Amino acid sequence: MGVAPESSIHRFPVKRIAVTVPPDHWFHGIARAMFYIYREALVQLGFEIFDVPVDTFLVPDATRIANLVSDLRAFRPELAFGLPKGSYALICRLPPRRDGWRPNLFTEVLDIPTICLWDHAPLELADQLLAHPENPSESAAGAMETLRRSLTDPRLIHWSPDTGQTQIMEELGFLLPGHVIQESLPSLPGFHSPTSSVKEASAPGVAFIGHFYQEPPVYPDVDLEILANGAIREWLLDTKQPLWYVLAGHLDGMDPDQRKQLGLDRDQTYFWHFAHRLILHSAQTARRLSILGSAGVPVACYGDLKTDVAGVPGNLTPIPGNIPFGPDLAAVLARHTITIDVFNPGSVHGYSHKPMMAFAAGGFMLVDRKRDFVHAFGEAGEAVSYDRDVSAKIGRFLTNPAYRLEVGEAIRQTIAARFQLKDVLKRVIDLALLRAAPAASARPLGPPARIVTIKKLLKKMRCRPEWSPASVEHRDGIALILAPHQWDYAAEIHPGSVYAMREPHLRLNLIVEAGRIGVAALLDDSGTLIGEQFLSASQGPIGITVELPHKGVSTVILRNAAVSASRARVLEASLCDRVTRPA
Repeated sequence: MGVAPESSIHRFPVKRIAVTVPPDHWFHGIARAMFYIYREALVQLGFEIFDVPVDTFLVPDATRIANLVSDLRAFRPELAFGLPKGSYALICRLPPRRDGWRPNLFTEVLDIPTICLWDHAPLELADQLLAHPENPSESAAGAMETLRRSLTDPRLIHWSPDTGQTQIMEELGFLLPGHVIQESLPSLPGFHSPTSSVKEASAPGVAFIGHFYQEPPVYPDVDLEILANGAIREWLLDTKQPLWYVLAGHLDGMDPDQRKQLGLDRDQTYFWHFAHRLILHSAQTARRLSILGSAGVPVACYGDLKTDVAGVPGNLTPIPGNIPFGPDLAAVLARHTITIDVFNPGSVHGYSHKPMMAFAAGGFMLVDRKRDFVHAFGEAGEAVSYDRDVSAKIGRFLTNPAYRLEVGEAIRQTIAARFQLKDVLKRVIDLALLRAAPAASARPLGPPARIVTIKKLLKKMRCRPEWSPASVEHRDGIALILAPHQWDYAAEIHPGSVYAMREPHLRLNLIVEAGRIGVAALLDDSGTLIGEQFLSASQGPIGITVELPHKGVSTVILRNAAVSASRARVLEASLCDRVTRPA
């Protein structure tokens, strides 16, 4: 948590913001680096910041979540911000309730306005909210309802940097009226040229900086491979038509039974996994190789390009390695006479941070023509945008340095005037606070459920002899669990028949003194653990709820989920039911 100085320029009606912190290794460390840049800008705007680590929710740990929620309630945030992408705020969800729904930490538990900055909506949002089935047989229905319920939460305010993505999200029913802010991406501090006069590039020539996904995807059905390759081929012939709609056209032309068998209806989780990989990975690589191969000049490719695989044009020279995000990347962007960027196909009419960083650093970049970029930068934006004329654009700017500097300077002036990070954040936060729905306490709610205890089961908790050396010892009204080995079962609880109950569940209160304990219901027919929750060491008791199906589960298992030995004291184990109070 950090306390920021008062801003003497702009006053916000709120002061305390909770922000998400991505794991440091995500996307080659770029996500964490961008987080620090955005966070520092918020501090400079005068906000007090509470950092919410996303990894707490990747494998949900009830202890860490309970402590985090307690600390957040003490901090009393008035706004949440998914940094550096809004999908990271969507990840922060509690364990599933009985209906399978995982309440969002910010919009539902804390009930505060939350800003969700898109990257490649709707695909990257679905990628964080849905399961990733590897084949159609593992797909589950209900994807559209899950996405709509998450993305149309009245406390969620979307920040769209792409008018094309906004159109798709509206067509899907993923936006509430008035809950999207249309604002282009900002330039980032650390990429600004130290002087107003831009010097000539120190490494003449053309470069590309970015990633490729050259490992061929493995599809569980040949028809999926044919569909993916066909959609990409058609789109490459005319990239003015967004790939999302090209894929939709191919799906509309399929036999309905085949489409259903392949899990390609939008309500199926496999569809979203398939489309994410096709558009954001496979098509991106195909497009980048096509454009760079047509450059007509040698291109230095910084990143992870492999030249020992089929389809790599001969004019590309790999420069392997990861360029640290920040001043090092700014230096490379300014080093070459021209840098080419090829946007991810998930960008429909919008653009990424990369051209903003390149021009702000004093470099010069050619980009695929995008409506929003041309709208933002006018004639200069049109001048640096290519369709099929990338080679001609390169030739003109390489041979006319005065024109290149004139166009680059025009874009830099627009960035300085309209797209500084703090200025963009001011606009977005002001609009978000105006458009956010009132707190749930101000909205009508149904009658709350009443919890009734059916029977106490603590004294019936047992360890089977074959689970030795794990053990359960009852003393002084508690059950002491010892589990020396990772993943070994340590204790079982038998709730008995729950068929006649309304919403049967097991309520546990325990203190993990060492290691980590997993708690899950055990399916009778397969021996599979379902809905496992984890608890790490804590100073005080942590309460969890294990939802019980009306049939098919007669045992709840506690096991060691740590590499080392685990020890826990169970204070309560009660079979409970929920009874709705009359309105």
